[in-house]
Amino acid sequence: MKTPVIYHSNWALLMALLIIIGIVGCTTGGPVSTPVPESSPVPDSTSMPVSASPSPISVEITPTSDPNVLYQDNFTNKASGWQNDETFDNYFIGYHEPEYYHVEFTNPNFHTVVPVPDKHTYQDVTIELQVLTNSKKTSASGDFRYGLAFRRSGDQYYAFTISSRTKKWFVFKSSASGPVLLQEGQDDSIHKEDEDDLLRVDAQGSNFFFHINDHLVGQPVTDSDYAEGEVGFYVESFDISNTHIHFDQLIIRDLALVYSCSVPAGTVYVRVRTGPSQKYAQIGLLSGGATVQAKGITSNQWIQIVVEGSNEPGWVSYKFEGGELSCIPTIDVFPLVSP
Repeated sequence: MKTPVIYHSNWALLMALLIIIGIVGCTTGGPVSTPVPESSPVPDSTSMPVSASPSPISVEITPTSDPNVLYQDNFTNKASGWQNDETFDNYFIGYHEPEYYHVEFTNPNFHTVVPVPDKHTYQDVTIELQVLTNSKKTSASGDFRYGLAFRRSGDQYYAFTISSRTKKWFVFKSSASGPVLLQEGQDDSIHKEDEDDLLRVDAQGSNFFFHINDHLVGQPVTDSDYAEGEVGFYVESFDISNTHIHFDQLIIRDLALVYSCSVPAGTVYVRVRTGPSQKYAQIGLLSGGATVQAKGITSNQWIQIVVEGSNEPGWVSYKFEGGELSCIPTIDVFPLVSP
């Protein structure tokens, strides 16, 4: 039998430690002492109250082994610069062991952006975020949304958010005149509470592409109002008294668009050639329903594709006899390539 660590003579010390442990929890911010504003109507696409946003903190970023990664954090290191145990009028933020950063709202009808602490402005990047709802700290009824803000400068930014309650996603723009809904949709792949969802934003100039759990949702959004800005976390409460969101991992990298093309179902086949015209030799066939990774498009609309098991690319005509390929994203944003 193991020898007890604390003996009878240390009983007072043990009780003191138990009391301290008992009062430490996730809600480190505690009750808010400042008056809470009265609840306003549930926000819609034209009206949304603004809450104070925390100020970013200057921090030295730890270099990564991947030269394409511009910033990353898995929230296991409290010294990485994010604000910790900060309480505002209606919410608080901080680290949540073992590996989360959290934002908790204690009133309905508010929103906030928590910016990445590097103070960097990003232009063309790929942003990936693992995020979930903590059900134990979130009210059982009511709705909310959360996700990524990007190209942010003050109250001007774009946001890509989801709701684990309704399985809906939203892309909107915050402007001086209020929020503008750019696109929304339903996605049943959005996980239930306490399970991570992977959100991805590809920002290329004025074109934006949005992914949930490794698949593209909606159509590419085009908007040229904000060319660059900060990245941050976005949380908004609607008709819900308490919302608690865990941000699991954030990665910002050089833009890495994923291009693919599919042959329409019912097509007999599409020829794969060694170059971008019919004069080149045929090296294979793509049957109806097949999907291939694309690398770019020529000025005469031949798609360069990755050929499985080969170091050399293949070429297929975007418009072939009897139809055309279905490409994601659309070919107008494919990079131009030459043989």
